[in-house]
Amino acid sequence: MTGSDKTISSPVWLRQLGIPGFGPEAQLALAGAHVLVLGLGGVGCPAALYLAAAGVGRMTLVDGDLVEASNLNRQILYGCSDVGRPKVEAAAEALKKLNPQINLEVFRVQAGDEEIDRLVAGSGAVADCFDRNRHRLAVNRACLRFRKAAVHSYVQNFSGYVVFSPGDGGCLGCLVDESFPEQGDNPIIGVAAGQAGIISAAEIIRHLTGIGGPAGSRLIFFDLAFMEWTTRPVARDPLCPVCGRGESI
Repeated sequence: MTGSDKTISSPVWLRQLGIPGFGPEAQLALAGAHVLVLGLGGVGCPAALYLAAAGVGRMTLVDGDLVEASNLNRQILYGCSDVGRPKVEAAAEALKKLNPQINLEVFRVQAGDEEIDRLVAGSGAVADCFDRNRHRLAVNRACLRFRKAAVHSYVQNFSGYVVFSPGDGGCLGCLVDESFPEQGDNPIIGVAAGQAGIISAAEIIRHLTGIGGPAGSRLIFFDLAFMEWTTRPVARDPLCPVCGRGESI
């Protein structure tokens, strides 16, 4: 039995294979995909979990931190026994238990610009789950440079946003620049991070499989305290230093 046969015949993905318009072709597309997950915090944990559960064949995990007790209200790949362990190590162990077929690469680093460029260039799609603007903007520049689809996210309190950029349209730089206020240790409820992670995983799954048709750049904002969602397209800003006339890449 080939790897492709195992992917299609596994009972793990039986329920999603029956989705109209999904089928074996979409499952094989996921099995052949390589997703880069940058940051394994409150957003990165659920994003990685659902990408692995959907059958993504290869994932690169990047995070330089150790698990802390204060992480556990939202970083769902970890438990109390993981406190003090490297996040990439604990996350990889949990994902392998869920999907033994997945090919995982782990990097316990605080990624700088050069490393981000290298990692993005070698990936198929990017889940940017970093929690600092300077890192998000570096990922955005790399994704535009190498024409990689990416999702960027931000969460605070009960709300957050996810920006999807397919790599050839409006980008995160059209919305946020270096002057945007940097977030610190934001107060946050776990379900808000979970919502951002699930949306991020869904956008990548849609992109990799083509489900729902081609998607342009867009911003999805949610506020779980009031159960409100807003989606709007992200138009390319002519003055954006990344993708506009002031293109710096």
